[in-house]
Amino acid sequence: MAIAPITGMLRRGLVVDLGIGLGLGVTFGSLYWHGYHMPRTHARDNFYRQLEQERAAARGV
Repeated sequence: MAIAPITGMLRRGLVVDLGIGLGLGVTFGSLYWHGYHMPRTHARDNFYRQLEQERAAARGV
């Protein structure tokens, strides 16, 4: 009595693994971008904007 071959397992596993990996990568990349990078960038830009305004006010412009 022969055992039936297992077909489609590798392809199905590959699709699932790639889907999970890409999904998690996009999710955590988005969390990093919007949760850490952009707030830090805005804080830096606001600091330099305020510094420039103070320098302009000191010069009397």
